Amino acid sequence: MYIDKVELENFRNYSSQKIDFINGINLFVGNNAQGKTNIIESIYVSAFGKSYRTIKDNELINFDSDFCRVKLLYSKNGLNNNNEVYIEESKKVIKNNGLKVNKISDFVGEILIVIFSPDSLDIVKGSPGKRRNFIDMICCQLSKSYLISHQEYMKCLKLKNSMLKKDIIDKEYILILHEKMSVYIKKIVEFRKYVIDRLLEKAKVIENKITNGKESIDIIYTTDFLNMNEEEIINYLNKYLFIDEMRKSSIKGIQRDDIIININDLEVSKFGSQGQNRTALLTLKLADFEVLMEEKQEVPILLLDDIMSELDKDRISFLLKYIENYQSIITTTDDTFVKDIRNIKISKVSNGGLEI
Repeated sequence: MYIDKVELENFRNYSSQKIDFINGINLFVGNNAQGKTNIIESIYVSAFGKSYRTIKDNELINFDSDFCRVKLLYSKNGLNNNNEVYIEESKKVIKNNGLKVNKISDFVGEILIVIFSPDSLDIVKGSPGKRRNFIDMICCQLSKSYLISHQEYMKCLKLKNSMLKKDIIDKEYILILHEKMSVYIKKIVEFRKYVIDRLLEKAKVIENKITNGKESIDIIYTTDFLNMNEEEIINYLNKYLFIDEMRKSSIKGIQRDDIIININDLEVSKFGSQGQNRTALLTLKLADFEVLMEEKQEVPILLLDDIMSELDKDRISFLLKYIENYQSIITTTDDTFVKDIRNIKISKVSNGGLEI
């Protein structure tokens, strides 16, 4: 699949803009705060129905308007398709090929996305939540069942935490929630483990190529629930209920899972150099790309937001050679690294407008 065009109306600093893409490298060049990242964000919104930069939809609306619209036209399996996201202050409407989308689970995964930005380094160096989000983004694009299970689990968790904060706790109600949560936990843990194993398989090969065999990567999934059946999960959650009551919050659950990333048997977040952190991130993102491509039998879209400044010459060279046969959308303040690259379209971005 590949993106043909995106149409923006009152989105961020774009009042009205149509952007055509080639099935190759699409490079957007400009100074900071001109609107380059907003192009990346609009494509992400078209694929997920929400932004990766803010949880407030209203922030996507141009200051001079009370609504915004993003329409993405793309080719998939030889057919022309489109996604549209319309946002007003009090509502959001998502459409796929003109039909309203009522369930986000019917929408996510239609357009496969791998996004790489400077903030992505938090996957390697940041909190466990960043790594869970990374894995969950892959899992949700691969499986509607996973997305639904995750949504339902989070609803149960919210109910449980709300109950734990009350002066009088309904333990019977929480025990019933534990039974429901056990079903979702089992599905989530099994699929996370499957995806992490697939990532590791790809990452080992990629890391070896990037470092010329000098570094070996390992990805370890840490969870309390691996290989547990539903009954064992229920008993485990019930066992810690008295601690939950004291702390007024759930201390056990898949919301506590983590992914440990090791380079040469050392945890990269604690002991890795800056170069190793960046190499590990590049490896994970390209492994993400390959897993999505193989599992879905479709080519994902690569969104690379101002990452060339984060990579050295050798890593940039490796990345450009890797992506030369796929569609990518890249933003940068400096385009000197694109010399002698074929199948590339360069657009200048200035104050919410394009010069091609």
